[in-house]
Amino acid sequence: MGTTKKVARRLTVEKQGLTSATGTASKVDVYDVIDGLGCIQIDTISVVERAHHLTLWSRLGPHDKGLLDELAYGDRSLFEYWAHAACYLPMEDYRFFISPMRMREEEMLERLESWGGRAGGVSPRLLDEVLARVRAEGPLAAKDFEHRRKGPSKGWWDWKPAKVALEVLYGAGILMVSHRESFQRMYDIAERVLPPGVDTTEPTEGERVKHYIARTMASLGLVKPADVRGYYTPHYARYKAYSKRLPALMEEMSEDGEAMRLEVEWDRQHHYCLPEDADRLDDLADGPGHGGVYLLNPFDNALWDKKRVETLFGFTAKLEAYTPAPQRKYGYYYLAILYGDRLVGRVIPKLDRKDRRLIVNSTWHEPWFKSEEPFENGLYEALDSFAEFNGADEVEFMEERPRIG
Repeated sequence: MGTTKKVARRLTVEKQGLTSATGTASKVDVYDVIDGLGCIQIDTISVVERAHHLTLWSRLGPHDKGLLDELAYGDRSLFEYWAHAACYLPMEDYRFFISPMRMREEEMLERLESWGGRAGGVSPRLLDEVLARVRAEGPLAAKDFEHRRKGPSKGWWDWKPAKVALEVLYGAGILMVSHRESFQRMYDIAERVLPPGVDTTEPTEGERVKHYIARTMASLGLVKPADVRGYYTPHYARYKAYSKRLPALMEEMSEDGEAMRLEVEWDRQHHYCLPEDADRLDDLADGPGHGGVYLLNPFDNALWDKKRVETLFGFTAKLEAYTPAPQRKYGYYYLAILYGDRLVGRVIPKLDRKDRRLIVNSTWHEPWFKSEEPFENGLYEALDSFAEFNGADEVEFMEERPRIG
């Protein structure tokens, strides 16, 4: 008999830090959340506060949003790069992303060579000119490079060439994000951004991918190879070819005492967790579990892997922002409702910044869920906290009753 879904869910909730949002967070607390999660996603959608702040709020409650900027751009304890997507990562993990940086640089050089010295409007000369300007002038944004194009934009290939060049140099690790102004990246040369003493020793591919495995286990609990791919995306973290070796690497870690192999009830594949977490499974099976209501934004780490969420929680975590409006069931944006170890519904919010109101357009409950007083009280408290964190003075409900579906 293997580990149950209930135990796996409870371990995930615990490892994700969704057990006690205090609202009294310090800079150390903010760092500890990001370190525990491995990274947090940065996203531009701003219907309410942006994703990276909300992921922290779900675990810490209302806190000073400036603490994240201090960690990333003041203390240099964090850096921006591609992991699951665009993310903040602990600076101590920098060495595990040197290989992806080098790979991106090699990919662009190959494109330039095969496309006659130009790719996406970028040439070696332009790369040199952009780099020289940043080196001479200090942190610059894409808007600091004047280039006008006629006609409507047609996507990536019609970006300003200098902006593409900045992205290329950033992807290659030659430039890094120094800070942000009005959410726009300000790029500087890497040696002026990296703090003194940062480890720049490049690991082997096996060491690098084992690090991603260990980070995923520390963040999700009980995982299989596909879960590692869902957390540290092979495309962004640049280990597509090596990802085929995940099963062998996880078994190797088990043999070396770095992971514990377990059987599960719902899947024939072996699952793995950190050895210290294996000792927690009996307690999680027999105990009452964690209570409380937590609201999760669509880019929250707990919702990244849609297949895993569907399998363990029976919840469809699809964001409909990119679905044509007539085809949406819930709305442009949602917050998932976590109650204990179950995802029980959605809140469809909108922030009226002018009048400082949080508008709840609708709430949805999963068909199987039966509401109860502790849940309702917890949901109202979570919405009040969410409103406070978003700078709203009141919460306004547009519908009296939750919808089912």
